[in-house]
Amino acid sequence: MNGWLLIDKPIGVTSFQTINKFKKLLSVKVGHCGTLDPFASGFLLVALGKATRLVEYAMNFEKNYTFSVKWCISTDSGDLTGNIIEKCDLIPTKNQILDKLVDFIGEIDQVPPVYSAVKVNGKRAYEYARKGEKIFLKSRKVHLKRFKLVSHEGDVSKFNITTSKGFYVRSLAVDFAKSLNTLANVIMLRRNLSDIFQNLKMIENEKIKDFLHKDQLYDYIEPRILPLDYVLDDIPVCNLDEGEVIKLKNGVAVFYNLSLKDNSKIVVKFDDDLVALCVYRDNYIKPLKVF
Repeated sequence: MNGWLLIDKPIGVTSFQTINKFKKLLSVKVGHCGTLDPFASGFLLVALGKATRLVEYAMNFEKNYTFSVKWCISTDSGDLTGNIIEKCDLIPTKNQILDKLVDFIGEIDQVPPVYSAVKVNGKRAYEYARKGEKIFLKSRKVHLKRFKLVSHEGDVSKFNITTSKGFYVRSLAVDFAKSLNTLANVIMLRRNLSDIFQNLKMIENEKIKDFLHKDQLYDYIEPRILPLDYVLDDIPVCNLDEGEVIKLKNGVAVFYNLSLKDNSKIVVKFDDDLVALCVYRDNYIKPLKVF
């Protein structure tokens, strides 16, 4: 069993807890792409079997989120689960919010929240935060492609954004509020289907949570598993013959004349089945990951 599942993670459970049923019932390696906080819900891409070797490529796609903030309150975690550290009484107007959105579109510097999975000296940032230990987190370049105000009622505003990988919505909420001379924390966060997945349907956790046997789970998810190469659709494909495929599987580069730049990634198939992910260099197809 190899491929990808689109799971709708519910509020109140971790990403690991969401995929734990697959780990317990299926005799394959299981992983996931892009951790969602327990208070968040929505799209969790689950890797089954050989798909776990392609997680780094599945992480590269744009992300889309809908989130709500509550103005005038900041917490140590940047969301409703944290401890309140400051309050104020300045609620921005709708026009003030709309005027500021454009300032955040494009490449921006962003510091991850202290309660995050970013590693510092071999430990996760949240491990330090839980012990009350202060750490320095470096800012990083991230990209915000779309930033839209969905609604603004009282002290709550809802937004929709499209982002690059490595983007923290909680950090955006804090920084955006600061630019408006106020405070905010995230009270609702949902990751939506986007990019190559946007026209597909997610599996609701409610549909599978009561499955107790492998056959029950397998019969339900089998027709919903996306093929291994689904996340490689932006990489050129080359079909090789059986002899060339055998060479690649043995780690031997194959001479092939292609109109590609050196160091380009290439997907190799045989009879429409994924064989390997390779790199093209000096007119040779060299295997990176063989399946």
